[in-house]
Amino acid sequence: MNPPLPPEVLQFEQLLRKPNSDPTGFAGFFNSGEVWVGRVPARLDVMGGIADYSGSNVCETVLGGGMLMALQPRTDRTMRIRTMQMGRRSLPVETRIPLDYLTAGDSVGDYSQIRELCQSNPLVSWAAYIGGSIFTLLKEESINLPFGFSFLLLSGVPMNVGIGSSAAVEIGTLSCLNAYLGLNLPGARLARLAQMAENYVVGAPCGIMDQIAVASGRSGKLTHILCRPGQIVSEVEIPPGTGFVGISSMVRHSVAGNPYANVRIGAFMGKKIINEIRARTGRSAINYLTEITTTEWLGEFQNQIPETMLGSEFLAHYKTHDDPVTTIQPDATYRVAGPTRHPIEENERVLNFITALRAAGKGDHAACVTAGEAMYGAHQSYRDNCHLSVPEVNFLVDAVRKRGPENGLYGAKITGGGTGGTVAIFGKTEALKEHVPQIATEYSRRIGEMPDIFEGTSPGAIEFGARRYVFGAKGWGLSNV
Repeated sequence: MNPPLPPEVLQFEQLLRKPNSDPTGFAGFFNSGEVWVGRVPARLDVMGGIADYSGSNVCETVLGGGMLMALQPRTDRTMRIRTMQMGRRSLPVETRIPLDYLTAGDSVGDYSQIRELCQSNPLVSWAAYIGGSIFTLLKEESINLPFGFSFLLLSGVPMNVGIGSSAAVEIGTLSCLNAYLGLNLPGARLARLAQMAENYVVGAPCGIMDQIAVASGRSGKLTHILCRPGQIVSEVEIPPGTGFVGISSMVRHSVAGNPYANVRIGAFMGKKIINEIRARTGRSAINYLTEITTTEWLGEFQNQIPETMLGSEFLAHYKTHDDPVTTIQPDATYRVAGPTRHPIEENERVLNFITALRAAGKGDHAACVTAGEAMYGAHQSYRDNCHLSVPEVNFLVDAVRKRGPENGLYGAKITGGGTGGTVAIFGKTEALKEHVPQIATEYSRRIGEMPDIFEGTSPGAIEFGARRYVFGAKGWGLSNV
């Protein structure tokens, strides 16, 4: 028996089959012909978070909600992009990008030009996720497009709440083009292209965990990823009778913001200082902070890394922090010790978490508590070492901890880039159904609105594949790809 279609696909089919006379459908957007569809889930950052750019192990899962991307080839050289939100009546948003804006004569332009183009009009800056992904594919895979496409983004999840929505948009765009053009690019390559689009066009200095998770994650599983630079290590079974859900703090966040970028800069500063210390004793340089163990950090490096450092002071001594996607501001003061310590300890927390889940899967109930404590430890480090938590998120984590294992709730933590976003919660399935809505109600009294709850599971982009719809004598119908 085939699994049910994700809700975004069901709504897309309903809208696609509306007659052209019905303006609530796709009248005037899609012509008769063929439409290619990809669907990408949101993700829940269970463990690892911002340690990904420091080469950490991370553990992610895919959620029930996601985004659908549909494309149709055009006869002109225009990229027409429309976005729509599911769940309530809302106005679609649309822009167009001439394909020639992405090229320079017979060659592809450069990232700085496309980034400037996408940021030139704040009203359509959202298009950078789609336009940047198209441009990155053209540039990195040396693809020549003789014509443009109409792209439709149908979103079942909100943006900027820390569940990987930007990565889903990027992977959705690339997946559709990958299928239509017959490129056969693997999930790992799609993830890298999507990360490049976000780093170099959108301007967000993210790691690669989100892109890998939503591209290659599988329904009902946790994905263990080693971000050096990015490979799937294994799938981790969720212990029977337990699960993970997310609850939004309703505080919008962005990895393009200063707090996230400043923590990343501090971590790269710390790596540079550690490598200088290692060089003085004849040791080779490390490529990632997470090559250092917690024991090494505590025994040798902790007391040699400054708490804070002025950008100009660092540049005068070290010249560069060796990070291609962030820039040190000379007049800014950066926290160094905390952001350096976080990924080193987080990497070991993730491995301990995975070990505990596997023990729990074999019947060791106490291991669920151990896994939950790893999540609390991750949250505390976000808060104290990185200063990336906020009072609203702390309230949600504390609400879970107060109920505790005796009520079937094992752990909770901030996710992704922090400074708001979503809290991941681990607990017994029945306890999550009972207590998470209670926590949401308690929280709504604090913020004046009911927070979103993210649950369920669905296929990653690769597992879902691509669907091709063809217009025939009986209207739109699904065709074998």
